[in-house]
Amino acid sequence: MSSESVKVAVIGKGNVGTQFARIFGTEPIPPRTLEGLPADADLYIISVSDSVVKEVAEKMPPVKGMIVHTTGSVGIEALSAVKSKGYGVMYPFQTISKSRPLLPSSIPLLIEASDQKTLESIEKCAREYGFTQIGIADSEKRRRVHLCGTFACNFTNAMIGISQKILSDSGIDEKIINPLVVETIEKLRTLPAKEAQTGPAARKDHSTLYSHRALLEELGMKEEAEIYSLISEYIMRSR
Repeated sequence: MSSESVKVAVIGKGNVGTQFARIFGTEPIPPRTLEGLPADADLYIISVSDSVVKEVAEKMPPVKGMIVHTTGSVGIEALSAVKSKGYGVMYPFQTISKSRPLLPSSIPLLIEASDQKTLESIEKCAREYGFTQIGIADSEKRRRVHLCGTFACNFTNAMIGISQKILSDSGIDEKIINPLVVETIEKLRTLPAKEAQTGPAARKDHSTLYSHRALLEELGMKEEAEIYSLISEYIMRSR
């Protein structure tokens, strides 16, 4: 089976839907109307917000191909009502934005299916399109991985955003933190995060912690000051 012989339809125009449509060489289909939904696709990928996966699945007409969704926190049972060859999940464990094209080889996939044959077909299709990091994870494992992604990626990005704001408001080039962020991630190749932890909280430097908190309040960043204290206290307790 070559990728040219596998027809894929992607439903959803968000970050993941747009990225998957690009990878699978198709145009994303609007989930509200399903306008343009082909009747002869081998794989239908529902890539929408978690809260509407089941709603979109219930609107799907009977199809001869497989149907999957792409979310980490929604169970496979959200597709149990579909009339298809089989159904499952293709969860991309990666931070994905519309404006930044990614190679499929850089996107780990966690897959699950209604039966073994469908599971094998989903994996085969993904590999034909260039996905190389593919693992099998049931709905409960995916929920936990999704939670970890929120801590490791979403929260980290929010913290970097706070740093960028402080730098920008102070007239300092935001990019000064980029090498620091890169090295923080690079260290994880050889050290567990707990061992790699540095900074005033890790060394219980209360004087610096107090100074940082005072500076945040001086800058009018009271909410960020609370975040700073909460995370610092967590780091100190975990040492």
